[in-house]
Amino acid sequence: MTEIRNVLLVSVDCLREDVFKAGLDDGLFPNCADLYDGALEFTEAYTVANTTDPSLTSFMTAKYPFAHGVVENGWGLDEAHDTAGERFQAAGMDTFGVVSVDHLAADHSKLDRGFDRYEDGQAYGRLYPILSRIYDTKTFNTVFGAVKNLGIGRYTVKNLLRDLGLISLHCRSARSVTDDAKACLDDVAPRESAESNAEEAGFFGWIHYFDVHEPRNAPRDLLDEHDEYTAAMMRVDDHVGELQAELEARGIAEETLIVFTGDHGEALGEHGYEGHGRTLYDEELNVPLAFDHEALPDEQVDTQVRTIDFLPTLLELVGAEGLDAAGEPIFTDTDADTPAEDRQLFTMAYPTFGDAVATRTPEWKLIRDREEEIEELYDLQDDPEERHDLADDKGQRRGALADDLDAWLAEFGEIERQEVDEETEEMLADLGYME
Repeated sequence: MTEIRNVLLVSVDCLREDVFKAGLDDGLFPNCADLYDGALEFTEAYTVANTTDPSLTSFMTAKYPFAHGVVENGWGLDEAHDTAGERFQAAGMDTFGVVSVDHLAADHSKLDRGFDRYEDGQAYGRLYPILSRIYDTKTFNTVFGAVKNLGIGRYTVKNLLRDLGLISLHCRSARSVTDDAKACLDDVAPRESAESNAEEAGFFGWIHYFDVHEPRNAPRDLLDEHDEYTAAMMRVDDHVGELQAELEARGIAEETLIVFTGDHGEALGEHGYEGHGRTLYDEELNVPLAFDHEALPDEQVDTQVRTIDFLPTLLELVGAEGLDAAGEPIFTDTDADTPAEDRQLFTMAYPTFGDAVATRTPEWKLIRDREEEIEELYDLQDDPEERHDLADDKGQRRGALADDLDAWLAEFGEIERQEVDEETEEMLADLGYME
């Protein structure tokens, strides 16, 4: 059996488990289906934060946002925290990262530490300084929010502005991301050395696609038969296939573990809201997770795991030094047929939209709005869609989960607020992260 020498982490913004799996079943994502065929799949993977930077910083540190301090997009990680890149680098592996939105750029996120090469595509923001002088951002976003969906079918105001290149201000397409990923692979496993690449030092690569995030980068020709969310994921699927083909062409497919997941989910109207950051229902928390390598079991697992567990698992699989962090390896014996036991989830919503936290077990979820001093309780076995709040009916159960939440919150001190410049604030507003 081929050992794991390389790790390629592919994350997709706003990718929720149930909609993604429905697309797999319908044959809409053939390249992801190929990846899932033979993979170790986790159906109950949940994010510790429902927005990009807090979530992905937790990916890269195995710590909760309240521990690493990045609770809002555009904030940067303090150097006191060890990162994935540094750990893999210390293990003698080459490292690279390719990200796709301004607030993940090195200047903002500070997630580039430990990466030999970190491609953040700064050129994709070139139009912004011009447009920000034309529009008052708050006014423009208010007006744009009211008119963006006007039109018929795919011929909407939003699509027109996107096609003209006027609203892709802070993110770049899958095409740009994949091209940079190929360039990074040229560094660690050049095509002309395909016969000898398997003998070289291993690598850790992270690639993050943003096309599913609003405003979605959906191919126009798919919108007659598919909604924007699905069409955007179909575009990402094409690029997942391209990455798989690149590994084959470079002679490293068998030695490379591909990890496929999402940073957080996306509400699509289930609780009267579309987007992410505002609620802690499962549509915003449950993300796909698959480990594709022959050294791991080919099975579907329903154990509840957390996004802070991903990095410790990957470090263990390649024999790298672990972390002093809340996250734990999903399985302690890679030959075992079953992973470790369920991990209780603690998670947070985006502070700009309100102060909400939650805890989730496989059976129950407690959501707490700390501003309004309101709690919601859901029986996830009988009510998986979280429609019937039982907070007033299940006093003992509510009390036990509330105690768990209190104990978790007591582990952290006050978060020092980071100041961001006006341009960053306007960028976040354009992407929907400001009131």
